Order: sequence, then C-alpha cells, then structure tokens
Amino acid sequence: MEGSLVTTSDSVIASLCREVDSIRHRCSSLIEAMVRCNDDCLFCRLKSELQQLNTRRSELLKAAKLCENNGVEDKLSIAFLIEISSRPISINAYS
Repeated sequence: MEGSLVTTSDSVIASLCREVDSIRHRCSSLIEAMVRCNDDCLFCRLKSELQQLNTRRSELLKAAKLCENNGVEDKLSIAFLIEISSRPISINAYS
C-alpha cells in the first residue's frame, strides 16, 4: 500500500509542475498580447486572465510550501515545484 501512495503523490506533484509550466506559458503569451493590444476592452480581459493565472500560481506555490513543511517524501520534486512556481514571468521566456 505504501508504494502506491508514493506513486500517487509523485504523480500529483508532477501534475502540479505541468500546471505551473502551462500557467507560465500562458502568462508569457498574455503579456506579449497585452504589449501589442490596441483595444481597451481586450486589454482589460487579458489583464484579468493574467491576474487569475498569477493567483493560481501563488496558490500552487503555497500548496507546495505546505507539502514541504509537512514532510512529503519526495523533497526534490517539491523543491522543483517551489522553484518553478517562484520564477518570474518574462515576455521572452518562451519565445
């Protein structure tokens, strides 16, 4: 039973890492679109989505830090999740 528990935990952490990576890609695209945007209404929608994604990224970072503090077995994966959740988004990050 313990072996399957670790596997499940590992896949959850991997899933969260993929989600953070997806959020980073989308944020980068949104920033690029905002730079080129000439429509105020569209700009507001893009900004709103960017804020929602940054909020979700912060939630994932908080969850990762809770896992770290609560003794999750896979410390390296948690450290990686914390690292990628903490990285700033840059406009050229994924160009």
